[in-house]
Amino acid sequence: MSCKKPRKKKKPANPIKDREKVLDIQDYLKYKSIRNYVLFVLGIATGYRAGDLVRLKVRDIKIALANGYFEILEGKKVNSKNIRKENIKPRVVKVIYNLEIILRNYIKNKRDYEYLFQSRKGRNQHIQVKRVSVILKEAGEEFGLKNITAHSLRKTYAYSIYRESEYNITLVKEMLGHSSIEETKAYLGLNRETYDEYSDTINKLIRI
Repeated sequence: MSCKKPRKKKKPANPIKDREKVLDIQDYLKYKSIRNYVLFVLGIATGYRAGDLVRLKVRDIKIALANGYFEILEGKKVNSKNIRKENIKPRVVKVIYNLEIILRNYIKNKRDYEYLFQSRKGRNQHIQVKRVSVILKEAGEEFGLKNITAHSLRKTYAYSIYRESEYNITLVKEMLGHSSIEETKAYLGLNRETYDEYSDTINKLIRI
């Protein structure tokens, strides 16, 4: 009788919490590939899921630049069975100044119908999310970071907002479009982080 080994539980993607590491990864990706650099910057500047970002076309960027904001119906909500169609609204995110400059330069000489982040396989095919995870995993490892995946882009955005807003978790919840504070806490790994922090205080009780 053969016993199947239990599947290893996937570790959740980590946000990149250190500002210096965020800048390092940008420089690393820019040196390797402008496409990957722009994808990274767009992800951490808007908090959209990688699955939504890779499907963007040049025309979508031109519309966002003209309006001054992105307005995207997020795929996860559209495909959810738990959300009524009439309750699904696009998530609106401002196009910040530095991102605008990067995007304007990137779309120069690109055609409206082209995918923004093209795969190198096939003609006018967008890069796959799995490939984005591979790229970011390699970039993370270059700087000693673990569990960096495509989803780390959204988590990095969320953590940055959390920190810059002086830990206003309600604001982060609203900006991510989460349904509850608990969902946002779990998303940011705050419970785990807090437990570890308080566990470390026990050191004060122990003499070596």
